[in-house]
Amino acid sequence: MTPFYDFWYDVVKGGTYLWEIRKMHDIYGPIVRINPNEVHINDPEYYHNIYAGGTRRVDKDPSTIAGFGVPDSVGATVDHSLHRQRRGYMNPYFARRSIVSLEPLIHERIMALLRRLDQAHATGTPISLDKAFSAMAADIITSHCFGYHYDYLGLPDLHDPIRKGLKGMSGVFHWTRFLPWLSRLMKALPVAVVRRAQPAAADLLDLRGSLEMNLKRILQAKKAGDPTSKSLIIEALGDARIPPEEGSMRRLVDEGQVFILAGTENSARALALGVFYLLENRALLARVREDLASVADIPDEALTLQSLEALPYLALADRFLSSFMNTKTGVVKESIRLSHGPVTRLPRVATEETLQYKEYAIPPGTPVSQISYFVHTNEDIFPDPFRFDPDRWVRETRRGFPLNNYLASFTKGSRQCLGMGLAYAEIYLTFARLLRHFDMDLVNTTMDDIQIHKAFVIGHPRVVKGRGAEQGEVKILVTGKR
Repeated sequence: MTPFYDFWYDVVKGGTYLWEIRKMHDIYGPIVRINPNEVHINDPEYYHNIYAGGTRRVDKDPSTIAGFGVPDSVGATVDHSLHRQRRGYMNPYFARRSIVSLEPLIHERIMALLRRLDQAHATGTPISLDKAFSAMAADIITSHCFGYHYDYLGLPDLHDPIRKGLKGMSGVFHWTRFLPWLSRLMKALPVAVVRRAQPAAADLLDLRGSLEMNLKRILQAKKAGDPTSKSLIIEALGDARIPPEEGSMRRLVDEGQVFILAGTENSARALALGVFYLLENRALLARVREDLASVADIPDEALTLQSLEALPYLALADRFLSSFMNTKTGVVKESIRLSHGPVTRLPRVATEETLQYKEYAIPPGTPVSQISYFVHTNEDIFPDPFRFDPDRWVRETRRGFPLNNYLASFTKGSRQCLGMGLAYAEIYLTFARLLRHFDMDLVNTTMDDIQIHKAFVIGHPRVVKGRGAEQGEVKILVTGKR
């Protein structure tokens, strides 16, 4: 097998190798070689062996992460030890205590979202939930990372350059994965030149330019003694105990890009898909509303993560949390499962051990992957996998089956997404307040809009001529207020 097989389906045919890999597994079984270097295993029971935690040394595959174009970020750090060191700088800012301290910001941005939906209701204007949730998440993560936000929720068209930047990175990912020098070339060229050849890549460069400008402004203000100028990235990497090279501008920009892009899409898409499925299944929505009615006397500002956890489990908490968590986050976790997170391959390299999969010995240094989409749609783990079924989390928990072990949207192990806790907080609190305040109908949105047809960094829908630029997004009309 040559690398051109991978190149043909992911570059020439545009993100379709995912489906060819599935065909390979259908023919050859759960373990296949998908390019000269990489092995793919389609077996959810083996996922934790690949995406390992603890003391096992697990590197990332250099040829894959080159496609992201952020070599100095935590997420793209190849070496296990260096990654552990870099992640340690950032861990305190995404720990439980830090997330709780962000709740006022999250609530304020949710209120801005509700005001935007109020306006849409008053004018009878449909609104894209993907854009609205993305703007909200972008405001939250930029405020967390840089100490301020751009109020993307306040823009008339919900224009979100962060979302455009993510689409830009996703659109060129397979090209830069095979031709990593292309990423360096695009960064070296004027944005106007890149835009003529590849508009999506230019959007990403615009985002990087904005990040660098803001980071420099914050650094200058900090040197001038401005106490209001804060950035968690500068604060974390500017610590005197950290090697100076860890605080270079290139590293700051790479880190900022990863945090902001990753901190926007996962929660926004999960929220949009969750609302879609609830509006498609009015009986399920009615159950959620019935549970919400039981806590109608609790004001919005009291619906914090901490206060919910303090409620008596068998009384109010059980009734309230069952709507979203179904004892263990049913609606939330189904939304996250069916949004999948990154759908590209994210290989890991066991550097010191031979991995044993059944009768196959995989030597050290071999990139091995398992695509989250295959885990989430495995019929043995998730029967009728494309059905939105929050109750499956209750059923499996009651029978002692750890379904959460197979939720791979944030991956697993020592490289698991650093911002997972923030994403969960946004999803919980937004669902709670959105569904208790508004009635909605879907507008020009079908099941085909939420299905993945092409796999770049994120899943892309089928493109149908004549359906407009917002195809693939969940669009709603606010029909009433509660």
